[in-house]
Amino acid sequence: MLCMLLAFGSASASDYTLEIFGNANMDETIDENDITYVEGIIKGTNAATNLSDANCDGKVDENDILQIEQIMAGEEEGLIIIDSADRTVTVERPIESIVSLSHTSAEVIKILGAEDRIIGVEKNVADKNIFFQDLSKLPVVKSGSSPDYEKILELKPDLVIGQQTYASEYAEKLDSRLTVVGLGFYQPGRMSQEIAMLGYLLGRTEEAYEFIDFYESYLETIQQRVSEVPKEDRVRVYLEQNKDFTASGNGSGASKLCEMAGGINVAVDLVGSYPVVDPEWVIAEDPDVIVKSVNHGNKYAGYEKDTTEEIEALRTSLMNRGGWKMIGAVKNDRVLVWSDSISSKPSFFVGVSYLAKWFYPDLFEDLDPQVIHQEYLTRFQRLDFDLDKHGVFVYPRVERANE
Repeated sequence: MLCMLLAFGSASASDYTLEIFGNANMDETIDENDITYVEGIIKGTNAATNLSDANCDGKVDENDILQIEQIMAGEEEGLIIIDSADRTVTVERPIESIVSLSHTSAEVIKILGAEDRIIGVEKNVADKNIFFQDLSKLPVVKSGSSPDYEKILELKPDLVIGQQTYASEYAEKLDSRLTVVGLGFYQPGRMSQEIAMLGYLLGRTEEAYEFIDFYESYLETIQQRVSEVPKEDRVRVYLEQNKDFTASGNGSGASKLCEMAGGINVAVDLVGSYPVVDPEWVIAEDPDVIVKSVNHGNKYAGYEKDTTEEIEALRTSLMNRGGWKMIGAVKNDRVLVWSDSISSKPSFFVGVSYLAKWFYPDLFEDLDPQVIHQEYLTRFQRLDFDLDKHGVFVYPRVERANE
């Protein structure tokens, strides 16, 4: 079984631009090809790019080649990046201390093996004392949306990292005394770029690309297989958020995951990323599959939960909604509940694997989402957590590949 899963996918070709100055050829890494490209700019055979001025001094010359060489060797004194808030930020290196203002950034820092540098966390990390066994004990600087700025200043971190939504506010409140970088780690389309960028900032590029290769290999194989399913044969899916009758529409994370797994989101043409729908609309759409999301930290699912009574009752109430017994998904027992612990954040690829298995069980008979999830926890989070014994993340249970 293990050999089958190791062979399930091969490293995929990433399709993103690493937004660090010095990435002259605008690909996903900084390497010898960037030096060659800058040499071409100097000779007049290549056009300058947005990232070719590695030291941001207004001109492309030999000093930029020197900066690229230092970045490649991990010897640069600072990196100039464009973060996910579209802010150009100069980050001095090395970074020895970090305040993490989101649980997603804390999760990625753990992936990179640099959690010992975190000196302060936000409330969600402190509350997740099973997943963040050590980090949950660190000083808490309130929430990511309303942090304790005085506490952060007292901690004097080399870097403050949090959601891009609040990055400008963080920077304004902390003035120029601390370096702030906005990286969200919740958008599937930006995940690889953000992880690679943080890898460079923390001097952990090998760990970053190892993880990227790991999860992209599964995603590539899933997408290759579902690409062969004709559009008329693809499952139509109603994705409901934690709040009843709030759909996951176009632009939402769940909609993107549904698309990656080969599903058609019935709410994709509605206005807004999270439109509120009528029960009658869902009945009229008659989806093949219904997927209900529940938030982490509730009574239904997550790392803290070991029993399924509550999530089973939730699913039953969903299926017993007025008029819903005529929906194909209900009639065919294809109503599913999943935790946002696997449907968003850096572990989103686990959620995609579950969706693929749910949508097309025959096509993914050899895919075991729990094995993928377990490897993520053991190998990349270094977490002693046995999924056979603990945690509730999906209901009903998905058939294992070796069963």
